[in-house]
Amino acid sequence: MRLLALLVLLTATGCASNLSTLQTAKPLARGQFQVSGGMGLYAPAGQIVTVIDQGIKQGQAIKKAIDSGQPYHLEEADAQKLLNVGLALAVAPPGTSNELMARAGLLEDHTLDLGLRLSTNSVRVDGKVRLLHGGDLQDSPLPDHKRRSFDVALGLGVSRHLFKSPVLDALEMVQIDDFSRWDFEVPLYMSMDFGDIFKLYAAPKFIHSRTKLDQKLVDYSQFGKDVTGFDIALPGRVTSNFFGTTVGFALGYKYVHLFAELTTGYTDCRPVLFGQKRDLGGVTLYPSVGLAFKNPTPLGRALGPTVSPGSPESPGAVVP
Repeated sequence: MRLLALLVLLTATGCASNLSTLQTAKPLARGQFQVSGGMGLYAPAGQIVTVIDQGIKQGQAIKKAIDSGQPYHLEEADAQKLLNVGLALAVAPPGTSNELMARAGLLEDHTLDLGLRLSTNSVRVDGKVRLLHGGDLQDSPLPDHKRRSFDVALGLGVSRHLFKSPVLDALEMVQIDDFSRWDFEVPLYMSMDFGDIFKLYAAPKFIHSRTKLDQKLVDYSQFGKDVTGFDIALPGRVTSNFFGTTVGFALGYKYVHLFAELTTGYTDCRPVLFGQKRDLGGVTLYPSVGLAFKNPTPLGRALGPTVSPGSPESPGAVVP
């Protein structure tokens, strides 16, 4: 039983990640800071559909066996499908994830910012550099609510997952010393700002996840077949890849904005478990919402009326 519990817990290396974006393509300027809080829901839609499909299929087979008076028999192929989906939902079950993120601009021209995000199961550091800007400039004399702009930015993020399980602590005969999971994320941000009131954004992204298991634990799992009769050896490393995109909007003004978005994509995770390569991925959905607060005017920048060329206050103006 210890080996089986260990297997289920440690294949949770696998596939579930915080997939939220909760930011637009426009980096903050130097002296600008943004703090946001959010919540997302991880939904492995592909596996859930498989469970429903298999439930209907096996229910019909059971009814047919009862009606005919024949014993019910679960085909090997169907048994393997049920095992796959059971493992997939055990290691990456539907669930919520909370997060707190802080961002700061590094350059005055809104071209680079950095962020730190703490979520339920990970810590993430990321950066974002603007590649393209169109529309009204930041120093345009138009008021904030009348400016229109379009931005494209490239991001790079690295996450370190936090892992602690009271169940593993209870397995006194196994001491885990070296367990780590890292996510490497490359998003391409695109957004349109309609004043400082309404923003639309999208972010195609690729996330590569790599997990390393404790070598003593891997060695211990090799003896599972002698005890249980099943091959339950653990792999030393587990990798997964997510390919998807986020679409969302932000609504607010100056100091505060409400974000709402949906991330959709496909998770590819195929570790070797029970002596076979298992597909633990599938179509993935991740809706999330958040509330962000920022200072609209960078710290240290003087506030004052905009002086237009030719006005009496302008240094180049000719006063009769």
